[in-house]
Amino acid sequence: MASAAFGRRQRARIMITVKTYPELSSKYRETSCVAGIRLDQGEPQHVRLFPVPFRLLSEEAQFSKYSIIEVDVEPHRPERDSRPESLRPHLDTLEIVGEVPPDSGWQKRYRHVEPLVAPSLCAIKRDQEERGTSLGVFRPAEITRFRLEHAEPWSVSKAALADQLDLFEQELNPLEWVPLDLRYSFRCAEDDCPTHDMGLKDWEAGQSYRKFLRKYGEHGVRDALRERWYTRMCAPSRAVHFFVGNIAAHPKTFMLLAVFYPERKVVEYVQDSLFGE
Repeated sequence: MASAAFGRRQRARIMITVKTYPELSSKYRETSCVAGIRLDQGEPQHVRLFPVPFRLLSEEAQFSKYSIIEVDVEPHRPERDSRPESLRPHLDTLEIVGEVPPDSGWQKRYRHVEPLVAPSLCAIKRDQEERGTSLGVFRPAEITRFRLEHAEPWSVSKAALADQLDLFEQELNPLEWVPLDLRYSFRCAEDDCPTHDMGLKDWEAGQSYRKFLRKYGEHGVRDALRERWYTRMCAPSRAVHFFVGNIAAHPKTFMLLAVFYPERKVVEYVQDSLFGE
């Protein structure tokens, strides 16, 4: 976990694993949940960077998932965000210093992720109750269903925020409401798992909807999303993992933040190497 006394500013080196679709905010205009794996503390650690108004960053600071960034950070005041992984980034210090490539079946990416893989979502939720854990990654035992559902429309107040952002940031494309939720039902690798159902918050999912809508229209967008986010990612040759995180105001509520899908043979190879088989 990321842990440091409030007010202690330090330089962090992070591989980005999570970047969610922007949320409108009265305080920050809009912000994304950004999380990653801290690489400069010896053992890898989950870390959350907040706030990150990603679309308002300079072009040279707009990182992708699996970018390696360096940025000055400090813990939040406990009364604002007491989650142990949460850090406030000084975004004017952010530099993109590298990228972990997808070659060899995501082997390099998986080697960073593997030490943090939890046994299950059920285990992550128990850790939250016992230690305040708010970020995690795990491999579901079985994905039982994938579906596309109509998303809740923006409230009147959120729509008003979007209009205000359009006025203040005229060079920025308007933030678009995405009318479909991508939902996964799954069970954990625990005998008493009650099963889970979660909607995906990943930025790339929202971008996929916009891209496929333009390319295939209303009649083809659902099939394209299913092929990309289920058929391809959850293929038998892939070892699907989910990155999850909770909400500061509702710590027992976890959201599905990103899908991580290295090749199955890579996961098996790394695990065999760790256990000396």
